[in-house]
Amino acid sequence: MSFRTFVAACLAGAALLVAGGARAEDRPADFSGAEMIFCRFPLAQVVALDGGDAWGVMYADTYGKLHLLRATERGWKLEWEITNLGAKVRRFFFCDLEADGTMEFVVATVSGRILTYSMETYAGLWENLEDRYQSIDAIDVENVDSDPQLEIVFIADNRLQIYDGATKSRQWVSSRDFSAGELLIENVDRDPQLEIILNSGIILDSRFLNVEVEWDKPFGDRIAVADMNGDGYPDVVGEFADYSIRVFDVYSRREVW
Repeated sequence: MSFRTFVAACLAGAALLVAGGARAEDRPADFSGAEMIFCRFPLAQVVALDGGDAWGVMYADTYGKLHLLRATERGWKLEWEITNLGAKVRRFFFCDLEADGTMEFVVATVSGRILTYSMETYAGLWENLEDRYQSIDAIDVENVDSDPQLEIVFIADNRLQIYDGATKSRQWVSSRDFSAGELLIENVDRDPQLEIILNSGIILDSRFLNVEVEWDKPFGDRIAVADMNGDGYPDVVGEFADYSIRVFDVYSRREVW
């Protein structure tokens, strides 16, 4: 089955879930069923359109193109495409990056490009033309300091970097190399600030940007955060390619399962 066929099957299932039991005038904005399907896929995401009055699905294909499909009463309509990225998509985000009340679309490619677009007009806003990279291995978007705007946190050319979401200027770059295929920003210990979690087994404090944990093995190929042992502190849950699961308690600095 091709990726396009797979997406089409998911969209068909989403349409059935959304349509079931809903009045005709309510269906375009009711995307809870689609979210149930697409929450498992890192390169497909349900997005609200028209200020929440409509919805669609954005997905990246294997050729490095992005497609936004709008849900309508007559089926799926192509709303927007990005076809000039030149490389496969590493990850993308919908967020109020600049904390100005408007939504942006942020996309990073495996070949080192980071671009932002307006979700109101679909116009390109910014690209990292002044800071060029050979590759981006992992990326997340979160507020990691005290200012209102979000930050773009990513590993490019083996260095962990932080960009300010409003000015798009580089706030910090690590002096040492880091490697990771996935990066999460969550609070996983007792202090109030967030941690930068690399699936390679490293956790950094987002305030002082020092390494808090450097485990001797990776957390997993894919990682998530949840309180698995009921102690009130979130744990790092890792999934490996062989479908095994590992749980790491950050607070006690030990593997619990």
